[in-house]
Amino acid sequence: MKAEPFRLGVSASKKIGNAVVRNRMRRMVKEIVRAHKERIVEKIDLIVIVRKPAVDMKMKELDKSMLHVLKRAGLLKAPK
Repeated sequence: MKAEPFRLGVSASKKIGNAVVRNRMRRMVKEIVRAHKERIVEKIDLIVIVRKPAVDMKMKELDKSMLHVLKRAGLLKAPK
């Protein structure tokens, strides 16, 4: 049985909005990470904390921002 390549935790505080907003942001972050899971290094635990400016972003903007953060943190695999 193959283990998961990494684990993901998403935190969205009440400060960013009501439950609908927080859950939408969590779903968006999870979808972005799922779409790029092959590019993320293995055997790590990711904890993403959603901040207030992310609420106003479109999916494409959030995707670009997440990839930028992962790249800055050195969590993206080198392109082949």
